[in-house]
Amino acid sequence: MPTPRLQPLPAQADPELPSGRFTRRVTLEDAVGLGRGPRHEQTALLTRAFESQHEVLEHYYGAWAAVAVALVREGSRERIEFACAPDVELEQNVEELLFRAHSLYQQARLTLDAGRDRTVVVHMAYGVIAGVFKELDRAAAGQETDLTHVSYLEHACSRAERYFNRAAQRRAQLRYLAGVFGGLGVIALVGALLAVGLSTLPAIDGESPMFLASLIGGGAGALLSVLYGMTSGNLRLQGAFATAESGLGPIVAAGALRPLLGALSGTVFYVLLQSGLVPLKIPSGAAGTNFVIALAILAGFSERLARGVLAGTEERIQGAGSEPPKAQAARLK
Repeated sequence: MPTPRLQPLPAQADPELPSGRFTRRVTLEDAVGLGRGPRHEQTALLTRAFESQHEVLEHYYGAWAAVAVALVREGSRERIEFACAPDVELEQNVEELLFRAHSLYQQARLTLDAGRDRTVVVHMAYGVIAGVFKELDRAAAGQETDLTHVSYLEHACSRAERYFNRAAQRRAQLRYLAGVFGGLGVIALVGALLAVGLSTLPAIDGESPMFLASLIGGGAGALLSVLYGMTSGNLRLQGAFATAESGLGPIVAAGALRPLLGALSGTVFYVLLQSGLVPLKIPSGAAGTNFVIALAILAGFSERLARGVLAGTEERIQGAGSEPPKAQAARLK
């Protein structure tokens, strides 16, 4: 049985199509013969029906092999529709390349919203699939082509995958930043409530402004850390946050936790300073206030610094607990 051929046809509606003959939307699989079995005599008619029912931007129909791919616009988005008949022989590396391009297209469709990044990835995936089908068509026509070496298409697919990863990171970082600002809003609300509560406690009324300043300073340091990481390119979110595996909620929640962690680090740093567990001399007056706020910002900015201070404090407490009583009394004198 000869391989059915798909001839390129005009993309506009064909007045010769029988009205009412096609009661449902025609796909490329129908034209190639995957929908309901081979239809050699109806291939051209079904292809024209497909183009009359869809806004086809680009397409490639095999002249010798039963393969077809089309880039179709649906509203503000674009999608890829392609088909390959069962009797078309595919090398393993060619089949794997088609699977990679199709998987990339599906990831872009599920991950990226309508916009430039999504359009670029879809067009790049279409180019890879169309390139593979052109090579299959040349091979079916008897031209000299080696399907075992499609390195240029593999490189193109790799470039598309790298672009998708960067676009997914940008999308995730913007949502993460939105969560950071949401977390700062929570900190401001908590700070206002604490200001009211601490004002009723005369024992620490004088220190409540510094406590709240360290709380807000830690959150501001966390925001500064996120902005610095985004502008320098050092902020890299995990793959689950940057793909369709994670929706909007988890990314925003993870971003909101970052300033909350910074605020807690700043307040813990302030409490350790006031307790004397951290051996730092606080200047008097306005310099001391600025000194404490600066340390709170650093604690919120650098998680490593906060962990180092806590670890050093733990070691000093454990060392003091292991000293003999006479040594402790001498040290306290």
